Amino acid sequence: MNQISQRPFIPDQYYRWIVVLYGLLLQAISVGTVIYCFALFTLPWLEEFGSSRRDLMLTIALLQIGAGLMGPLAGRALDTYPTHWLILTGLACMALGLVLAQQATALWQLWLIYGALLPVTMTLMGTLAAQTLVSRWFDDGRGLALGISAVGSNVGGIILPILVSAWLLEVGWRETLNHLMILAIVVVLPMTALVLRRSPPQQRAHSDTSAADQRQWTTKEILTTSLFWIPFCGLAPLSMAFGTLQFNLGIIVRDIGLADSVTGNLIALTSASMIAGKLFFGLMSDRIDHRKLYWVANAATVVALGLVMIADSLTTLTVAIVAAGISGGGILPLMGLMYSYRFGVAAFGRVMGFGMLTIMAGAMSPIIAGWVYDLFGSYDYALVALIILLIPVAVAMAWLRER
Repeated sequence: MNQISQRPFIPDQYYRWIVVLYGLLLQAISVGTVIYCFALFTLPWLEEFGSSRRDLMLTIALLQIGAGLMGPLAGRALDTYPTHWLILTGLACMALGLVLAQQATALWQLWLIYGALLPVTMTLMGTLAAQTLVSRWFDDGRGLALGISAVGSNVGGIILPILVSAWLLEVGWRETLNHLMILAIVVVLPMTALVLRRSPPQQRAHSDTSAADQRQWTTKEILTTSLFWIPFCGLAPLSMAFGTLQFNLGIIVRDIGLADSVTGNLIALTSASMIAGKLFFGLMSDRIDHRKLYWVANAATVVALGLVMIADSLTTLTVAIVAAGISGGGILPLMGLMYSYRFGVAAFGRVMGFGMLTIMAGAMSPIIAGWVYDLFGSYDYALVALIILLIPVAVAMAWLRER
């Protein structure tokens, strides 16, 4: 996969959009398989292993915690080593994890797989890798490119569950995991070989902004500047709020007195709203102050939390879910844009790696909200706490230095 020395058949200005579609594909396969298909395996795993729901949910929590901890290491690696080898490492961990999961005879074995192998897939073959790659190819129009690329996780969340639902009925959960492994290898391996044979253009090194864009930030410099912490502290509560609503949606639907079947429709609506949010924030970020866009996402989250607290009908809950989906969809594009325009592309992987620790906040918040519900019989206290948390971080965003 050496850089092409002769004039390429497809100019860089067009080839970079092929890179965007490749990033979309990576996230569709990795996030779609590991995150969105998880819920479909819960019932067969409950029957197979005879575990409690709490213990089964720990599986997905370990994945998110592992991905958060892996983020800084993966980001540093993406800034240091060839991208295609790291992506193939993520693919290898995914294939190995799915093979081992097929042989699982106890839930603790799935804990090891989801806590050790699949976090490598999520960081080296997921959003972090895709956003790092896309940022290197784009200067102008980076926001739209990141937004389109980020849609991949939702595309995978729509298509793969349909396939998995059919496979589970036909061949059972073990063979379904085998099908997912084959699909990942057949799609990702040749696409990686084809797309990443060309390196990102180097002409930006001669621009007036190249010195700042190519600066190599040290870990100490990253973790001691407000350029990192203001976006981090602003986006973490958004992730917490979205995770709380997303993973407790079924219980919220039942508490309102709606039919359980409504939950599936609202999950689909969440995915559609996230796609709209990613495209909106991605497109607007090339034109509008990032701080103003954050305030839009923050306000939408507050609206969503407030409506859930007073919801007594499907209409109110639907509006809340749309607002939460739009805001949740904007989290990753906003993070990528805030960091890439302030730290440059040379250090983007490392900075985003630390930024992905927000995943841990999103992983823990549904558990905490469930604990609050068990204590008080309501999510209201947890939702109010999130709203209170969102106010000071919105104020602090005013001090974020623009690009």
